[in-house]
Amino acid sequence: MVSRCAAALVAAIALACSTPRENAPRQTESETEDARSEAPMMKARPGDGFLSPNAEDLDGTMAYIHYVREHMPVRVNVELPKLAARNASRDETDAGVIDAMREWETAIQRELPWFRLEIVRDDPDADIQVEWKTRITGDASGWGGIGWQMVGGRLRARGRLRYATKPCNHPICQLELPQLKLLVAHEFGHTLGLNHCLDCDSAMNYSWETLGRTVVTKTDVDTIRALYEIPNGTRVDGTLMIPLRGQARR
Repeated sequence: MVSRCAAALVAAIALACSTPRENAPRQTESETEDARSEAPMMKARPGDGFLSPNAEDLDGTMAYIHYVREHMPVRVNVELPKLAARNASRDETDAGVIDAMREWETAIQRELPWFRLEIVRDDPDADIQVEWKTRITGDASGWGGIGWQMVGGRLRARGRLRYATKPCNHPICQLELPQLKLLVAHEFGHTLGLNHCLDCDSAMNYSWETLGRTVVTKTDVDTIRALYEIPNGTRVDGTLMIPLRGQARR
């Protein structure tokens, strides 16, 4: 039987994941209607997992963004939690949050050896911001998303993850460490550019079957690999995002 705490966790993840993602600040540039890029049209292929676009261009067209090899390591700024998980210390909670993110790194490196994370503290300019919150909007336990910025004329992915160890006032809401790690792993997948996969064995699935199993699966890694093979900033129509179009002709 699934515990009440586990049920609360799944419901909390579902609530968190229904929240629209926020984009990082974006730098606009002039657009010409006939501007086209050399970026190829990318379509999901067998073995691509649950590949789907994860960002919006300035005109609302969906696109693919991700972290790239030349910007490794991905710097992840992790805020220390002010309230520990149930039956854990603050240090153990902090270590559990980091372990959940490191599991992605370990799994991805089997396919992309160049992928690396660097955990940092008090760095507001880091690529991904991980924040502990007393409460998350809607009584959810966590939220994760990816956005983009133009930095020095280059497209940079920016991620943000927020989590709460006790998303409501009832004692049952305080998450145990294994539950928190599952939550953080799911939301961190969003900061890496993944959407949901409700019909596969995946960290991005928040159904009952995901409780008590390996966090990051081969399906997740296959999807990350397929995403990272797409030229960064490619729209679903095969063109580059608006701020990148002038660079395509250089």
